[in-house]
Amino acid sequence: MADPFDRARYTARLNTRQAGVRLLVRETTASTNDDAWEAMATLGDGAAVIALEQTAGRGRAGRSWAHAPGKGLALSVALRLGCDVRQAGVIPLAAGLAVTQAAHALGVKSARLKWPNDVLVGGAKLAGVLCEVRRAPGGGDAVVIGIGLNVAHTAQDFPAELAGLATSLKLAGAEVTLEDAAAEVLNRLEPLWNELQEGDRAAVLAEWTRWGAHWGQWITVRTPSGPVEGTAVRLDTDGGLVLKLAEGPETIVIAGDVHTSTQDSSTEGCDVA
Repeated sequence: MADPFDRARYTARLNTRQAGVRLLVRETTASTNDDAWEAMATLGDGAAVIALEQTAGRGRAGRSWAHAPGKGLALSVALRLGCDVRQAGVIPLAAGLAVTQAAHALGVKSARLKWPNDVLVGGAKLAGVLCEVRRAPGGGDAVVIGIGLNVAHTAQDFPAELAGLATSLKLAGAEVTLEDAAAEVLNRLEPLWNELQEGDRAAVLAEWTRWGAHWGQWITVRTPSGPVEGTAVRLDTDGGLVLKLAEGPETIVIAGDVHTSTQDSSTEGCDVA
């Protein structure tokens, strides 16, 4: 029986020095993020976990991620943080940017970013990210970057409540495998990670801005303290979203879910594998 994950294909496409070089593949697991923490203890910095089926993937604010076995990429990679832990706040944006760049490299040229870390194609959700910072095995801080990317889904593979609100690389015209998608995401992530570890968040934020989908749009951000409405202007130096309010002044949002007038609230809540 053929291996359901083609390691040779994955390795041939991977060109990183660290991220994902040591890989654990599970046919099924509860959470690749949890597995990545454990893998880091034995496989070291840059250890990655891929699951063909994930039963309890989680997202921001305790949400869940709907995973179609064998069709969605559930990928988590564990990386040690450098001395400047302040860069941790920009890591989710860098991860979303890596997925967007990977989608373009795989043939989906319409992929764009929605703050802080969702990837959209034509307003439908393609991928989401969840980053978790913890103490690393042996001391110091580390982050696990979890990525949920819809790869080979057809429209029928999504739950009825996500009809028209979620998409995949396949639906966007890219016939690629999980191995291709995983390697390409890691190829794009590692250079962005290195820039952050060297303290160059400005370059990452500038590139994120180039791929952002909602500049100049009137949006609502549902924050923990209530909704904030305004025109999306730019990112601040820490990755916060700057809005120009109706009254004239600007405000910075550091956490929340972005909604535009054309989006239904059910597009939210699928943030990671």
